[in-house]
Amino acid sequence: MADRKNPTAVQIGQRIKQARKMAGFDTAAQLLARIPEWGTGRLGNYEAGISVPSPDDVKIISKVTDSSPCWIMFGLGPIRATGRDIQAIRHQNFVYIFENTKAHRGGITKFLKGIGLSRKKVDEHINNPFQTIPDRTARKCEKFAKKSLGWLDEQHVESDPVCAAFPEDMREVMEIFSGLDNGKREMFLKMARIFDTSV
Repeated sequence: MADRKNPTAVQIGQRIKQARKMAGFDTAAQLLARIPEWGTGRLGNYEAGISVPSPDDVKIISKVTDSSPCWIMFGLGPIRATGRDIQAIRHQNFVYIFENTKAHRGGITKFLKGIGLSRKKVDEHINNPFQTIPDRTARKCEKFAKKSLGWLDEQHVESDPVCAAFPEDMREVMEIFSGLDNGKREMFLKMARIFDTSV
């Protein structure tokens, strides 16, 4: 029986590949040219999810690609402090909403009508994380999915596959927090701090 890949390693590998492409390295060889001390197999194994990079290797990848090591490892926080971060986050959330909608009968038709795009255009957005999702489309997507204004521009627990590794109760708490507006988030935090025995 063939060994199954570690799902966390696969998710980290996907983010490494995305970081590489966002940095303008179309191939792994182009990135490896910036890390001459690495053999060809190391990056390939990371991107394929065959092995998990060490913290030191994550730091090297993040430095060369100008990416956040926290995002590479955990999928949390900004990818980079640039405008392209928003597009990467929008893409992740756009795909999440589409996949959830697709699971329901007639969902795709309703989605296309709700955001005013053709199936071809939607597929282009899904298949290309670098294609700009305009503000107008982002707002229509939020309205269709009954999400708060600006939801598509933030990272969320439920739309990041790495969170599947978290305990169920932790995911539930994080998902509740993620769906709240700023005022309710502050109330939520105040209530949570009551149970913090370290203070």
